[in-house]
Amino acid sequence: MRILQIELHKERCSYSRWEKIIAATKKTVVKKAVAKRPVITPERIGVDWKSLYLYAVCLITLMVVLFSVISFVNGVLGVALPEPAYIDPYATDTVKPDKAALAAQETNEQRRAVRGLLNSLVTFAVAAPLYLYHWRQTRTI
Repeated sequence: MRILQIELHKERCSYSRWEKIIAATKKTVVKKAVAKRPVITPERIGVDWKSLYLYAVCLITLMVVLFSVISFVNGVLGVALPEPAYIDPYATDTVKPDKAALAAQETNEQRRAVRGLLNSLVTFAVAAPLYLYHWRQTRTI
């Protein structure tokens, strides 16, 4: 009996309306089935040894460059303003240093300052290019 009522109802309604309902139902089902899934890219698990090496070398060479600059400034001050010769304040009158020994001590102080200045320049000349090279390599990672 129920089937007969549905059949009568179908005849009363236009077939195009039923077709639209069925087509809309099929479209929604198809759209749900075709939904895109997110693409999952595999991530690296572990340590990136190359970047760790490059950043470690950059840190060490940057510290060496900074200390060589500080040493260079200290050397310039040592050459420009040498420390006076040491005179023992507790020395007796019989053991007073002569002027030639004091002058020799001042020239030795200036020589040490010049050697320190050259040492810091050489250290800077070696460490700075190493730092720049490795820092540029980190930019390409």
